[in-house]
Amino acid sequence: MAKDDLVEIDPDNINHEAISNMWSFSPTDEETPQIHAADIVEFIEELIAARSSALVGEEMLFYCWHDAQCRQLRFSLVSRSHGRLPFRCELRETQDLALIAERVVNGDWRNEHYMQAPPDDGDEQEAAPFVLPVFVVAVPQESKRQEARGPASLQG
Repeated sequence: MAKDDLVEIDPDNINHEAISNMWSFSPTDEETPQIHAADIVEFIEELIAARSSALVGEEMLFYCWHDAQCRQLRFSLVSRSHGRLPFRCELRETQDLALIAERVVNGDWRNEHYMQAPPDDGDEQEAAPFVLPVFVVAVPQESKRQEARGPASLQG
């Protein structure tokens, strides 16, 4: 469903665009053992390819992240004209989709100790600042746009 859903384009309102285009999911307890990080990477790559085909002529950013509080994989689209993603925290943008997939599948969904309180070892350590890893890619992908326009030798 996510790959065929209509895309809201609102270059004047990044939050409206982001919320309207957002999808999220997490598996049930029964589904979890069958899900692997490689499956998530393949799924997202197929989604990006579908969105790239559907959005020819538009300039969007596809992004996905692990929402730790909701224990979900989330993804959305915003116009590139915003020049940013709609988060109010520090980001670590990556083009390594496996990083996000590993984090959500192995770090969360398949980790029975996820979000458990750490053992009380008596050492008070200062908490590290929160930085959200986010996979980001332009859609349509540049290579797809070139293929759609044809070889450079035919362009004048």
